[in-house]
Amino acid sequence: MNPLVRQMVNQKIRSLTVKELIRLGRENRISITVKQAKEVLAILQEEPFDIGDKKLVLSVNKKLKSNLDPKLYQKARKLLKPYESYLDYSID
Repeated sequence: MNPLVRQMVNQKIRSLTVKELIRLGRENRISITVKQAKEVLAILQEEPFDIGDKKLVLSVNKKLKSNLDPKLYQKARKLLKPYESYLDYSID
């Protein structure tokens, strides 16, 4: 992955806010509450995110899956889907 693209994606994910996540949800017709957005972001921002670190990305996905209810996990995956295109592997 291009280092500049990697840095930009990492910065975007690290700096996501509750307001931005809710706005993304609205844009994609995904209903998400403030509480749900906080839950997702708490996991995403638990440690410095690096989209180029496969082990970390898989670990974050596993935490999202195990700590969120299944419906919220699916919403989070849909909201983060655009960033998956930068991965060289599948997180499923």
